[in-house]
Amino acid sequence: MTPSRVSAFQYIHYWRVSFSGSLFVSGNQSLPVTPFWDYIGNTSWQTCEQLSFTMSYNNEAITYTEMGIDVDGNPRLTLNLTSPLDPQDVLVWEEEWAFTVLDRRPPLPQISVEQSGHLDEIEELLGIDDYFWYTRATQLWKKGNATLIDLAQNIRDGLPEARQNNVLALIYATIRWIQTNIYRSSGVTDPQYPEEIITSQIGDCDDQSNLLICLLRIFNIPSYLMTGHWFQEGTRTNGFIWGSVAENAYRYVDYQNAVGHGWTMVYVPPWGWLPFDLLSVGPGVEASSTYAESLYKSDLPFVTLWQIVASDYIGQQRTDRTNLFAYELLRTDFEEWSSLGSVPIVDAEYLAANMVTLIALIITLGSLTFLVGLAIRRQPKEEPNRDSNAPTQ
Repeated sequence: MTPSRVSAFQYIHYWRVSFSGSLFVSGNQSLPVTPFWDYIGNTSWQTCEQLSFTMSYNNEAITYTEMGIDVDGNPRLTLNLTSPLDPQDVLVWEEEWAFTVLDRRPPLPQISVEQSGHLDEIEELLGIDDYFWYTRATQLWKKGNATLIDLAQNIRDGLPEARQNNVLALIYATIRWIQTNIYRSSGVTDPQYPEEIITSQIGDCDDQSNLLICLLRIFNIPSYLMTGHWFQEGTRTNGFIWGSVAENAYRYVDYQNAVGHGWTMVYVPPWGWLPFDLLSVGPGVEASSTYAESLYKSDLPFVTLWQIVASDYIGQQRTDRTNLFAYELLRTDFEEWSSLGSVPIVDAEYLAANMVTLIALIITLGSLTFLVGLAIRRQPKEEPNRDSNAPTQ
């Protein structure tokens, strides 16, 4: 459970996570494999430590030769795994991770359409290399798709002419279109490409985020996808997401105590990179709520896992699914999160933001104490009884 927020405190949350699985080639063809393995990096609010990593190929231990960076900028391991996996081969893996996460990320600015920069400011502020990298067309985000280009133009034409180059106005207008025309999906579903969501009119968090990213990149607004998990005790997602035992090919998953999520990071001048989370709020709310009430801005502790900037993870998943049946693969994936507790710490940002108030309060209390003490000292003392007729002891 997430502890209630105390104004002058924030919390450090500790989790232990186990990832494990197996892959068995039950068919009669050899399966080509790649030697890369995902790794989790640190951020300004989270520390990730891999406690253990074991992988075996037919009971022979596999080690990694180096750590590198993938095309999206995520850390990854290069394994000494030979290719291919032959019929009846078994691959088994197990990882243990420790996560230390703050429940408050670095503060985000107050934003408004009136203060937002324009499209022609982005390249100079971000730099030409990053501007190109975060606005480029990819297999995932097809900027040349005629349907998406027409949709982007209609969204832009729907704005007053004075705001058609306003970055935040374009973002909010695009979010409003998605909120109005795309319904939420639930459960574990295969991800869709943006052009497919237009037809299906249904999508989960990463589906809707990818549609937003593609339309924004058509406007040449830099954007990319972020993914993460948050701890939710008692949550469980398990079952066959591909195939079945009867088909002699399947992928079975069992995820416990964690919920996956995806959201969009967008470069908005003059503020820089900001999070927009289409499914962190209910339907029918203002588009600005996708920023103001985003998971990033909340106190809900979560672990950021990977960013998607240039790769096509949807295409890779579809290839994996095709291979599952073509090579008759039996795959299992297990993930279990365990809370190790939470510890409150003094929130330095809170204290800094409220230092003037705290100093004023201390001065006020000190002044009151002084005045009360002074008033007590000035109270007239009771005079002794000088009446001569008073009885004596």
